Amino acid sequence: MTENRIALSLKDISYSYKENNAPVIKDFSLDVTKGSFTTLLGQSGCGKTTLLRLISGFLVPSNGTIELNGINQKGIEPDKRKIGMVFQDYALFPHMSVKQNILFGLKLKRDKASGKKLSKELQEEKADKIAANLDLQNLLNRFPNELSGGQQQRVALARALVLDPEILLMDEPLSSLDTKLREKVREELKIIQQKLKITTVYVTHDQEEALSLSDKIAVINDGSLLQYGTPRELYFKPQNDFTADFVGRANFVNLEGETYIIRPEWFELNKTEKQSIVEGRVISASFLGDRTRFVIAASKIEGSACSVSITADLPTLETNFLEKDGSVSLNVSHKWK
Repeated sequence: MTENRIALSLKDISYSYKENNAPVIKDFSLDVTKGSFTTLLGQSGCGKTTLLRLISGFLVPSNGTIELNGINQKGIEPDKRKIGMVFQDYALFPHMSVKQNILFGLKLKRDKASGKKLSKELQEEKADKIAANLDLQNLLNRFPNELSGGQQQRVALARALVLDPEILLMDEPLSSLDTKLREKVREELKIIQQKLKITTVYVTHDQEEALSLSDKIAVINDGSLLQYGTPRELYFKPQNDFTADFVGRANFVNLEGETYIIRPEWFELNKTEKQSIVEGRVISASFLGDRTRFVIAASKIEGSACSVSITADLPTLETNFLEKDGSVSLNVSHKWK
């Protein structure tokens, strides 16, 4: 018998908050592979958090089934679902030390075989082990208000993981951090997930966060799954206009009688004598460090007159000569139909 590699399976899930109301989740199906990092990506109000609440058991689907490791979760209460949860605000107990926060769930947990509570020795052993895995050994006596945002995140992770969940759910856990700290914690989170090989379902509206963390991304809009694939598949081969425009920036350009998606960074200056793909003038320029983002009023595309606006990200060192209202000629390194 082959091993079941699917940790989480959503099959034709629909959900309405009130009877006879329009569904906020619509015929949603998704399989998550064991040990993978899957992100639910979409705008605010698209249904991401509702899906997490359905998976965790705090909401019951109107239609469809949810399976964890092949077991239908219908009728199984949230505390019996072998799911760990990290909330947006971490929800640490402020009056408890780091060690006490990690131990909290273990004090309530019962041994699967005997039904008895775990011994204090086993609780301590499990707490110390997860603290070591998450590099928290030197912080165990501190309180949450004495920790940085990144340290609080690791404590919240430890509190969830110490209970040995089969799947970890994370609801926009980095949204309250400033940009620099968010990038640092994001890198730490990826390392921890890969080290522990814990199946993770992560919710965010941040495209860069999703692209950098995920093995696969589910793009959601208005309660429906629009595309499910690897970050590269979504970025280079989007299957619809919403995904193209939401996962990164996109220009929709008519070439050869077809509409193509061209990312801003796929444009490059024409340094040859050949005819440019795009000719136009600079409307505005935004300095982004190593690159400058130009908004260009295109007057010609493939030699044919037009009047469209495009966005192009070009190397700053190559474009210092470009000024507002100056002419520019561009070629394209990549495009997707």
